[in-house]
Amino acid sequence: MKRMGLSLIAASILVANISSATAQQTMAQVVKSSVATSTSYDDIADAAFWRNPENQQQSLLAATLEGDGLAIYDHNGQEVFHAEGEEFQGADIRYGFTDTNGTAVDVLAVAMPDKESVAFFSIGADTQSPVKSLGTLAVDIKPEGVCLYKNITTGELTATVFADGGALSQYKLQLTNSGIASAITDDKGEPIAVRKVNVGGDISACVVDDQTATLYVAEQDIGIWAYGSDAENVKDRRLVDAVKPLGNLGEIEALDLVYGKNDEGYVIAADEVVGFNLYSRNNGNQYAGTFSVDGVDEAKGVTVGFDGLWVANTEADKPVYEKVTYAELSTSVQGWLPESNILSHTELAVQNVSLVKATGETLEVDDDGDAADDPAFWLNPEDASKSLIIATNKQGGLMAYDLDGNELQYLDEGEPNNVDIRQNVKDWNGETFSLAVATNRELNTITLYRIVAATDGQAPIQKLTAVGNNVHEESPELISSLGEVYGICLYQDKNGTAHVFANGKGGDVEHWQLTFTKDGVAGEIVRNWSLASQPEGCVADDETGTLYLGEEDRGIWIYNADAKAETKGTMMAEIDNKTLVEDVEGLTLYNNGIEKFLIASSQGNNTYVVYDIDNNHKNIGTFAIIGNDQLGVDGASDTDGIDVIPGNLSAAFPEGMFIAQDWYNIDGGYKTENQNFKLVSWKDIRQTLQP
Repeated sequence: MKRMGLSLIAASILVANISSATAQQTMAQVVKSSVATSTSYDDIADAAFWRNPENQQQSLLAATLEGDGLAIYDHNGQEVFHAEGEEFQGADIRYGFTDTNGTAVDVLAVAMPDKESVAFFSIGADTQSPVKSLGTLAVDIKPEGVCLYKNITTGELTATVFADGGALSQYKLQLTNSGIASAITDDKGEPIAVRKVNVGGDISACVVDDQTATLYVAEQDIGIWAYGSDAENVKDRRLVDAVKPLGNLGEIEALDLVYGKNDEGYVIAADEVVGFNLYSRNNGNQYAGTFSVDGVDEAKGVTVGFDGLWVANTEADKPVYEKVTYAELSTSVQGWLPESNILSHTELAVQNVSLVKATGETLEVDDDGDAADDPAFWLNPEDASKSLIIATNKQGGLMAYDLDGNELQYLDEGEPNNVDIRQNVKDWNGETFSLAVATNRELNTITLYRIVAATDGQAPIQKLTAVGNNVHEESPELISSLGEVYGICLYQDKNGTAHVFANGKGGDVEHWQLTFTKDGVAGEIVRNWSLASQPEGCVADDETGTLYLGEEDRGIWIYNADAKAETKGTMMAEIDNKTLVEDVEGLTLYNNGIEKFLIASSQGNNTYVVYDIDNNHKNIGTFAIIGNDQLGVDGASDTDGIDVIPGNLSAAFPEGMFIAQDWYNIDGGYKTENQNFKLVSWKDIRQTLQP
């Protein structure tokens, strides 16, 4: 994670999404509370709300009270439980955290700064004992607050703690018979933070949007930052809003968020100077207005409940939490969501996604940032265990890996984006060989290669010479007519002729036909067509003469791959942001002679969707690649390119291998590494598919 310094000048550049209405800020809309907690404490710190999924009327408000401990209230504000004797501040709740046996608990986490720990409790509708201890976790900073994140695809739970001075640490959690513990420990069994960040200044609050995997952090006197919430997600942070005069904030004290249907909802910032600020979740977190609560002089706490917001009235003669109903907010705050559109955490789960552990991984690529992109598999006809993975580093060249992920060759040349391979292609003299093609974004060309076995020190990737009138003057490569080359795939028709489909960022597609001569490879563009927006992933079915082409923000198209066919496509699978979530990235075909599947990288929710080609492209499964901490291999996320090969390759891959680019690569100790490719046993995936 890069640490970025901040000055007010830098902040003015970064605040790209702050409404232009900032300079003419209107007065905050005023709402009235209807209920207050039945007991008062001098030091109200933070609160979290537990929704009873079976009976909302039995929901609970858990409030930390610093030196006065922890108080639990029913949904009407009546105190039902009070634990004293510890200093608690900062609270958060997540639902349905499961252990390896499938036992699930709803988890309440609270920070214990004096003990440099986080305390965990199960929380439920037991009126005698609504919270039960799940143990404590020692952390490496003095925590002033805590926020939980549940990955709605994998179910994994992490706790992020922050301290005065800007330090932030994240821990991956596991549930055991003895309670909650760190899933990652050192040789002595001590917890290891899977992520450490220094925000820069004093942090006052954090909250995680599980649906978008976004961690919001309030730097009290600067603004609100948005980070990726996953330990693997190392996207650069961005500034959501800044303090005045550059933004709409004054002094941020607390954060929470409201989920809504169709990605609606708000991030809510309690700010003791301006009131309660709203930021739209479905509009790039743009500032959406401010409201204040009648009788609450300083906004210092906000907690989202099932029928309203609980706000901390810390400046009252007797400090309490007060509830503002959603009905009141809908009436008094312009644009507030109807209560019927508000969702709870329990409604965010990704449905019908199987979890498959990574079996291995390749060595990281040489370049940092967005570098690794697309893999292709080469099957060694003499010894399957000596097959190769050919992959792109779009900042510098092609790599060849063995099945253990060791790099055998790095061809440092060009900026290859996508790559594809066809074996048993006939050369000019009738001999068969393995042909690879790649898009080279440096020269805007199509590059051709021969792939051979990596034996006796022989380089497996060997460049071929392009010949003819459309060859680049700097290198023997075919000049593309696309504005910027991007995706590519090969097709071999029933006559044995090799074809190339290349596409560009502008939406254009070109169809090349290749001819092999004694002097090199000639190419001719035989068809062109366009899509409305950017494509990339593509794959061709040689048996049926079908081209599958992914339009990143629309879905998967089917075209006739024949050079003389019409260029009209049919939409096979449209993005619904449920099963297939934009961007559609890599596409690949699994064909073992009995079954034939199309697999798509659904980048928006870090999953892979499997379609049965022989059954009208029915979706027969969706899976996600998760980490294997025992092997020290992380999962795959934000995947671009994918490939798959059937067959017995080795003991680790007895039925074949699935390969996926991993955007956020980390090592066994959760330290960030350059990108790489994850290797998964097809047997593990096959067992998750529907018959």
